[in-house]
Amino acid sequence: MQGSDERGRSPIVDGIEAIAVVGLCAAERRRYAMGLARDRGHVFVPAEQTEQGIEAIDRLVELVGMTSGVHGFVLEYGEDTDCAEIIGALSAPDTRAVLTDLVCVLDLACLHSDLDSDVRAGTLVAQIEFASTLALLAPDAADSAGTEAAIGLIAHLAPEAERFLLRDGAVHEPVCWQFGHRPPPAGWTAILNSEFRPPARSGGVRACRFEQARPFHLRRLRAVLSAALGEGCWGRIVRSAGFAKLASRPYVTAHWDQTGALLTFSPLTADPLPGAELLALGQDLAFIGFDLDEAGLCEALDRAVLTDAEFLAGPMSWLEYHDEFPAWDSAHRG
Repeated sequence: MQGSDERGRSPIVDGIEAIAVVGLCAAERRRYAMGLARDRGHVFVPAEQTEQGIEAIDRLVELVGMTSGVHGFVLEYGEDTDCAEIIGALSAPDTRAVLTDLVCVLDLACLHSDLDSDVRAGTLVAQIEFASTLALLAPDAADSAGTEAAIGLIAHLAPEAERFLLRDGAVHEPVCWQFGHRPPPAGWTAILNSEFRPPARSGGVRACRFEQARPFHLRRLRAVLSAALGEGCWGRIVRSAGFAKLASRPYVTAHWDQTGALLTFSPLTADPLPGAELLALGQDLAFIGFDLDEAGLCEALDRAVLTDAEFLAGPMSWLEYHDEFPAWDSAHRG
């Protein structure tokens, strides 16, 4: 078996190639998926079939997978499909369909309006971050600044994905990414791993990292979030993610997950019980956005952590702080 390179790509050895195609624009998504299937000599599977689940895909693979001239499948997925579930299903050892490319078809003219939508923003960013290929429909050539800004944002969100501009019905060159070994890294994970390299032309998009050893005081953090996400005080933050510690919940590490105006905290790990040594006390967060004021944002976040006196009072004191954030279900902690 041939080895994979450092980006997780490797040739298909066993199974039948499956290319997944996602995108919020149904017409463009289907048009590109069908053209890709014709170009590769693959079987096109519409979203109406893939929404029936991996069992239906496996049955289809069994039925036509051995047919002469069939080299693989192009699987179209509806806009509500979870990309992580696509990768998990098509990377499982018991499926014959092997995911080699996850293509996000994206209309750059709709990017900003989709990011402004509470309903669509999270789905859009997830599709970009999980994609190994981004098929981009560029707007009018007169809006070169808007196109550069959109591409700059995409390059920050998905730094290792291949980018392809849609022109005259052409399709992108074959990509073979070994999703079962390592999915494409999102920009925020590359930032936290100190592996992110900003693109030469960013279109005004910037990224920064915030690290702080102390937990957040929720009341002060709420004020910073209102100013940052609601008022845009330090630029337009499109995406932020990472790991956080909240003083009123000192024994659980939280995943910070923000897209647009929506921010959620979800429990990742339960640390030792009260009285035991605390682990991962502080914050490690990545921010991506337009015209970010890194110094101003980080200073504001620094003011939201515990003061010297609050920190020295210890976690039993922190547990008494007023906490209006939604309760966590301990049964769902990772």
